[in-house]
Amino acid sequence: MKRTILLSVIALNCIVAAAVTFRYKGKSLKTSERCLLVDENGGGDKFVFKTVQEALLQAEKVSGKDRKTTFIYIKPSVYWLDNPDDPEIRRPKAGETTPFAVEVTMSKVRLIGLSDNAEDVVLACNRGQTQGADGNFTMLHITGSDIGAENITFGNYCNVDLVYKRDTTRNRAKRKDAIVQAQIAICQGENYRLKNCRFISRLNLCPFVGARDTRFDYCYFECTDDALCGTGIYNHCRLTLYSGKPFYTTDAEGGVLFNDCDLHSKTQGTQYLTKVSGPVEMTNCRWTSDDPNLRIEWCKRPDPRHRCVMSGCTLNGKPLDVPTPTEPLPLILPPFALQAQGDIVPGGWTLDCHKPLDTAEYNWTADNTRPAWGFAEGVDGAEGSWGLVQTQRGARMMFTPADESMAVSKQKCVVELDPCKSAGQGFGSATGQYLDICIKFDTRTLTGYGLRLMRTPDYDRAVVALLVEYNNGKVAQLTEPLRCDLFKRGCRVELNADGERLTAKIANESIADTPQLISATMPHPNAFGGFHLQHTGSIGPSATVIRSIRLQ
Repeated sequence: MKRTILLSVIALNCIVAAAVTFRYKGKSLKTSERCLLVDENGGGDKFVFKTVQEALLQAEKVSGKDRKTTFIYIKPSVYWLDNPDDPEIRRPKAGETTPFAVEVTMSKVRLIGLSDNAEDVVLACNRGQTQGADGNFTMLHITGSDIGAENITFGNYCNVDLVYKRDTTRNRAKRKDAIVQAQIAICQGENYRLKNCRFISRLNLCPFVGARDTRFDYCYFECTDDALCGTGIYNHCRLTLYSGKPFYTTDAEGGVLFNDCDLHSKTQGTQYLTKVSGPVEMTNCRWTSDDPNLRIEWCKRPDPRHRCVMSGCTLNGKPLDVPTPTEPLPLILPPFALQAQGDIVPGGWTLDCHKPLDTAEYNWTADNTRPAWGFAEGVDGAEGSWGLVQTQRGARMMFTPADESMAVSKQKCVVELDPCKSAGQGFGSATGQYLDICIKFDTRTLTGYGLRLMRTPDYDRAVVALLVEYNNGKVAQLTEPLRCDLFKRGCRVELNADGERLTAKIANESIADTPQLISATMPHPNAFGGFHLQHTGSIGPSATVIRSIRLQ
């Protein structure tokens, strides 16, 4: 019995002796259940972890046991929360749309980098939509409240080079130049506090978005559109904005507040704050820009019900006054729905929703219990343009000749359209999203020829264009995909079928570039005279306004 007690005492002493001592801000700290240390070279104590993932899981275990806070201290280094060398595509869980590197449920947790320079402690991933992931890949998903972080860089380096000054062997080139949705952290809870942190990505940065009360102090952000936290308070922060709408919108009640911040705009022309109107308040902020003629506005359609106030702000050193919205919001009529018409009628139009065979791997369905088309005004890049707009993914329209037995040797169509995407990428993401415009088409067998305009992972400001052949619903390409920069407002597509030759001419009335011509031999010439238009892109700000269709 005495020997057992003696062994227990020795074991306890070993555990105590194994605690690791380290310093933070002049104080000596010891690892414990509530004081965790992340050190990639560490070991010897059960509260020292080589990865951030392990430390987060430990914090999750003790969360809720009592009212104490768990501190996770992180030594300088680059910590990958997702293996960048793993070739496997990251996919969301069943029934979900977003893949995450780490998901935890925890409250009262603080992550603290052991350096005053936030660039020294990097939490990293490098995946995004279609680039290593199926969905908008996100580093962290946290469910819980009272979460804090300090002295840390959170980076999704999918489209940004990782440069680590302390050790250049840790540098890593971005996956691709084409910018896709690559996110940092999504939260469910309240009371998030981020201090002296850096948030690096481009599209959909998402720096701890979703929490009801998020505060950023002395933080730095790099992003493009739809990126920032719409419930945030930004104090003494720096931001580099690589495009014109860093917020999709902000919280309708509280909005966002910028106080004593420095914002640098890389945009040419007009810098907006939000894509959709939301409250924004800016006090004593300094804007700078490479464009001496830059204009700053709240959004394209500011709502006077939202508190948008700017005071004591400057642009390139000169006083900046962006008027508070007072004019009534321009009327936006809801889409005038066009009743689904799935029947194929000689001499008539078919308006329905259809999921093509080549989109089978993507998780969406065609719903013909509701309209797929509406007559409406476009948004964003198509604002002010009226026409037929998709109201659900898979919207399709077809015209069947009155006399289907009549042989057609030549056919021509001209389609004028305004994509809502203003940068030229046309669609929401490169997930089987395209627009097909076809002639010499049999609407009953889905056989014929056409032009495909499609978003791919290769470009974030252009689509690719190629000629295709439909054969009983199966699509084969006739030409190699070519980059097309003309799929913006004012786009005009002309298709000509003459004998065995199909030619597409893509032009844009607002762009001085020479029209793009694509031509190919039709392998199986036919006598069909139908028309087919298929849109598999997402809707809303990713839709396309079909202004006119002329058939000959």
